[in-house]
Amino acid sequence: MPIYDPDHVEYEITSGHIQVAMEDGTTLPAYWAHPTMGAKFPGVVLLHDWWGVTPMIRRMAMLFAQSGHYVIVPDLFNGKVAGTHAEALALLEALGDTGYKRANTALGALETHHHCNGDVGVVGLGMGGSLAFEAAIVRADLEAAVVVGGFPQRYLGHFKSANTPILAFYGAEDRFIARQLVDKLRAELAACKIDPPHEVVLLEGIGHDIFAEDLPESQREIGRSAWHRIIDFFDNLLEGPNQPPEKKRY
Repeated sequence: MPIYDPDHVEYEITSGHIQVAMEDGTTLPAYWAHPTMGAKFPGVVLLHDWWGVTPMIRRMAMLFAQSGHYVIVPDLFNGKVAGTHAEALALLEALGDTGYKRANTALGALETHHHCNGDVGVVGLGMGGSLAFEAAIVRADLEAAVVVGGFPQRYLGHFKSANTPILAFYGAEDRFIARQLVDKLRAELAACKIDPPHEVVLLEGIGHDIFAEDLPESQREIGRSAWHRIIDFFDNLLEGPNQPPEKKRY
């Protein structure tokens, strides 16, 4: 993934940890990144995969913020991070059916934040991608949904209700999601009458973890290409900030 994108404006940002109030009186921990200038920006809720809020997820949040978004990463695992597949599966099982409720709370909090202009998109990776599918189907007020390696099984047959444009990425060498399942998803999304249309992108030469930081350079370039497409997708569907940044002097 790029550290600097010369094709887009780059904002100075700040980041940290916050608590989001849940309806039941509990709080949801979250990571937060946003431009430092006091304009109103489009919002992005970034939903992590089954590893938790890792350094890579925080870095993605900062990159979205640098490109001009207010970003919330709800910590669905309450601070726990998995180091093995067994630990990740245990965290996923402990989360149960509460994941979407937490993700939906973050979406609502961001949409009404005084520094968000009301346009909100969702990005989900793996487990988080599945929740992003659900948000695109259930919520009528999202502008865009990006899914990276999300599991579509439980949502097939329901995408006709999705009024949110979906951009989904899958690695052609994904060991967890069969090509036939991706083809079923593509066919169902193609049948939806929506403008702009949903899109499924199959990335040759890469597996499930498209944005992993330990990939060889050839695969990192594939991830960078996907990242540019995500930013362009949001630029087209989310209203930009109401105040441009000052030009930097070098």
